[in-house]
Amino acid sequence: MFRPLLLTALFMSLSLQTFAQNLTMPKIFNDHMVLQRNTDVRLWGNASPETSVLIKLGKQEFNTISNSDGYWEVFITPQKAGGPHTLTITAGNKIEFKDVYFGDVWLAGGQSNMEWPVSLLNNPKEVESKADYPNIRFFKVKHSSQGKPADDCAGQWDQVGPQTVSKLSAVGYFFSRELHSKLNVPIGLINSTWSGSAAESWVRRDVLDADPAYSDIIERHNADLKKFKSFKNIVSAYKQFETEYVQWAKADKQAKKEGKPRSDAPAIPTCQPPNFLPAGLYNGMITPLQKFAIKGVIWYQGESNAFDVVDGSDGVHRAIQYGKLFPELIECWRKDWGLGEFPFYYVQIAPFGDVYKPKAAALIRQAQFETLRKVENTGMAVTMDIGNVKDIHPRNKHDVGKRLSLWALAKSYGQDIVYSGPLYRDMKIEKNKIILSFDHVGGGLIARDSALNFFFIAGKNKQFYPAKAEIKGGQVIVFNKKVKRPVAVRFAFSNDVIPNFY
Repeated sequence: MFRPLLLTALFMSLSLQTFAQNLTMPKIFNDHMVLQRNTDVRLWGNASPETSVLIKLGKQEFNTISNSDGYWEVFITPQKAGGPHTLTITAGNKIEFKDVYFGDVWLAGGQSNMEWPVSLLNNPKEVESKADYPNIRFFKVKHSSQGKPADDCAGQWDQVGPQTVSKLSAVGYFFSRELHSKLNVPIGLINSTWSGSAAESWVRRDVLDADPAYSDIIERHNADLKKFKSFKNIVSAYKQFETEYVQWAKADKQAKKEGKPRSDAPAIPTCQPPNFLPAGLYNGMITPLQKFAIKGVIWYQGESNAFDVVDGSDGVHRAIQYGKLFPELIECWRKDWGLGEFPFYYVQIAPFGDVYKPKAAALIRQAQFETLRKVENTGMAVTMDIGNVKDIHPRNKHDVGKRLSLWALAKSYGQDIVYSGPLYRDMKIEKNKIILSFDHVGGGLIARDSALNFFFIAGKNKQFYPAKAEIKGGQVIVFNKKVKRPVAVRFAFSNDVIPNFY
């Protein structure tokens, strides 16, 4: 008669023991990770409800108790740069992370020019052979577009070496390498990027909902939801299309080779892609990271906001819209991370001739320049001289990463260096001339290889004429005999010009 009771008691004991071992942590925590130095670092995860959680870092111990839902978090007190450390978390069972370093953690965000890997550079083998930096570590966030904020994201930390660097963001790698060599501290790079992505997918949904300036974005998305029934269905439709397209491309290549009839490519879904969906990438690839302490952000994005979109706005409208959206994206990230106005250094998009509507790329660059003035603790790496007007993915990522690092070294680390080329400060009108003044003139302004080019001047009728521009001291004097009473100057205001002003 007592055996069933004993068996039941044993079953309950085993069940409780199994439940008590349910200690989990987000995937951003694993071996080889870099944690932010010199600040409180939050660790968090899940365990059994109301369970004691013990964290050990060397001889240091930190304690907490999980809440009624099993969630827990602990702040590690500020640590100096260095390692390796072993980090152990115990709550019923034990998780152990090895080869952990404290250093500076930067998040690299944006679209293809930031995602562009070392393997696709012009000289990947040369770069890979020299990439022996075990104290630079990177975490590549797996692509994920979500309709609601996600709790976790997939990825793992890797050390930079000849066998791993090929998949690392080239801009992120050269940026990290510069910081590591100049500061001699471990660098962690979180790569959260998606090729072709639009800015509206990288912001919180309520930012878009709250402003009529983005009504066209929301209306397009609502129309897609009506057709496809759910956010998830839109993402699934594109995944299915991508699978079918790969299969079709393979079959088409074979049919062409054998001289057989060729079929039409599968139809692209009639909706915005996952990397355009409002807040989709913010929910899937940014929200899960926002409890993780970082030093700052580097960003390369904007090209997709100069394109026309499916059933929606043209590129010029979207580029103008970007002037409002990009600063709000920065403020959104800072607010949700809760770390204050952390550094946000970004790349001004490079010159390129195709795809864009006239002036659309120029308007994006203007928006990026104006953001530099509007938003505190930002920096902009100019790429007008290192682009490729025939390739939207210019291969010179080394100088892009280095230029971003100069902003960081000067503004975030206090080094006394020249960190930018000339940036417009103000203007004054003297008779038929406009005199321009600039910040960041370094050792002096120069016109490389020829007279200054791509300056234009206009009167009140807003008709711009090619201007003669001359350097005098730290200023540029701009004029055209046809314009007697000038009011405005434009410089390199085109999608695809490469100016010579340094």
